[in-house]
Amino acid sequence: MNVGKFILNIVVAYIVYGVLYTVGPMFIAADAFMAAEAAMKPMEETGMAVMAYHLVQTVVVVWLFDKAVGSGDMKAAVVFGLMVGLYLVATDSVWYTMLKDFPQDTRMPIMGMHLVNNAIVAVVLAFMAGKGWGSSAKAEG
Repeated sequence: MNVGKFILNIVVAYIVYGVLYTVGPMFIAADAFMAAEAAMKPMEETGMAVMAYHLVQTVVVVWLFDKAVGSGDMKAAVVFGLMVGLYLVATDSVWYTMLKDFPQDTRMPIMGMHLVNNAIVAVVLAFMAGKGWGSSAKAEG
C-alpha cells in the first residue's frame, strides 16, 4: 500500500462526502432534515467530534475499497458503494427504530443519500485508482 496515495484518497473521499452530505439535505427533503435537526444537539457542541468520527469512517471506507475493489472497475465500485450505503442504512435504521422522539419521515431521504453518496464516493475512488492515484497494490501494479 502506498501511504501517500492512501492519505490522498482519504482526503478526496472526505471532501466528497462532506459536499454530498452537506448539499444533499439542502435540496432533498429539506423539511425532513430540519425536523431531524430539532431532535439533535447543536452543531456547536458536537461539530469537532462528528467531523472526527466521519474521518474515521472515511479511513475505513478507503481501506475497505482498496481491499475489495482496488482498481478502476466502475461496476465493482458502484456495488461496493451500494453495500457500504446499505450497511449505513441498516445502522441508522437500528437507531431510528430505538429512538423515542426522532422524526421518522427523515428515514427515507437519509437512506437514499447513504446509497447514492457511497456509490459516488466509490466511483471517485475507482476513477483515482484507474488514473494510478489509488493506494492499493492492484492500483499500483
